[in-house]
Amino acid sequence: MSRLVKIINPRDFEKEERAGIPAEVSIRAQAIMDDVAKRGMDALSEYSEKFDNFKLDSGNVLVSASEIDSAESRLDETQKRAIDEAFERVSKVQREIAKDALRECACKVGEGSVALVPRAISRVGIYVPGGVAPLPSSLLMAGIPARAAGVKEIIVCTPPRKEGVSPAILYAAKKLGIDKIYRIGGTQAIAAMAYGIPGIMGKVDMACGPGNVYAAAAKQIAASSGLLKVDLVAGPSEVLIIAGEGARADYAAADMLAQAEHGVNSPAILLTKSGEFAEGVEAELEKQLAELPNSENAEKSLRNYGAIVVVESIAQAQEIADSYAPEHLEILGKDAQEIAKGVTNAGAVFVNTCESFADYGMSGGNHILPTGGTARFLSGLSVYEFIVRTYIEVMEGSEQEELAELAGAFGDLEGLNAHANAARLRKKGAKK
Repeated sequence: MSRLVKIINPRDFEKEERAGIPAEVSIRAQAIMDDVAKRGMDALSEYSEKFDNFKLDSGNVLVSASEIDSAESRLDETQKRAIDEAFERVSKVQREIAKDALRECACKVGEGSVALVPRAISRVGIYVPGGVAPLPSSLLMAGIPARAAGVKEIIVCTPPRKEGVSPAILYAAKKLGIDKIYRIGGTQAIAAMAYGIPGIMGKVDMACGPGNVYAAAAKQIAASSGLLKVDLVAGPSEVLIIAGEGARADYAAADMLAQAEHGVNSPAILLTKSGEFAEGVEAELEKQLAELPNSENAEKSLRNYGAIVVVESIAQAQEIADSYAPEHLEILGKDAQEIAKGVTNAGAVFVNTCESFADYGMSGGNHILPTGGTARFLSGLSVYEFIVRTYIEVMEGSEQEELAELAGAFGDLEGLNAHANAARLRKKGAKK
């Protein structure tokens, strides 16, 4: 029988491909977006019955206040404590970030001034997967920085279920002060946020939160069309682990499985100098996978997208990690702190810290992170993404007179005669 996860060299790892958004998915998502824009609630009802087997109408699309209020009684004490603890820890970090993100920057320029003035985005929509595995943690990760930024209006869209919206999602929403929760899932939820539904939902300025490949495609379409801002167009969840001296094989295997179970195409990568350690982790993966009650996704991900890469040195591991730019970078071992200093590109770095703690808010960061190598130029979700900054520019009249000819010369240089003329009209003694 073949190995659960391949053990390869760095050269072969360079040939490995990541899953993206298939062209046919984008085409289908575009068709749904266009249909919702055209037919509104009728289209939502049709797609709800088709994809979620739920008869949606204008009377039940919005979750009632009584259902939200009853959510707490349907959770046990440990579940509530888990949500409460995550809420407090993530909130503490985002409040601290907000101190810098919301600070106005002002500078004197000549006789005038320039200020960069921040303000919160007005209206935000959060998509929360809620089918077989509802994700209240993702609602916290999107909602907490939005509130810390000062966003006034937040709505939630989550797929409908016959038994009702997950009480964990409703409880988290109530903690965030969100009372507009819509039973809308998938691509059609992003479309509703982007276009609005007359009499049901106003359009939002920003859509955030995770989702399947169709939701990701819809976010990409909406953002590229200038309909709204999105947090990230996230692909499959992924982890890359660098195992240093003294790293434990069982920890590495467990953390690889934790990412692999997200879906059937979630990369779980280990870099190690030791062939013996590589074999030990592969054996642990086999053992721990057999103990999981739901192992199908993890097995498919490991077989198709998992890899254990035996490197020549830690420096080579750092170079590979920087090039791969993973969503999650774990560094395990006695020398983890030192190794971390040599890696730049990652959505988040976990130094001798289990990434699962971050998924559930216990480490305080955010789990909505760039995937697919985009950590080279994108950041994880924080208060900053919910802030818009406006330049306020003031020049004294005398300085406009003084610089009119230079501005006019620039207009001439670029062939923009009206620009040049507008500037020169401010010149002292210009004809009126």
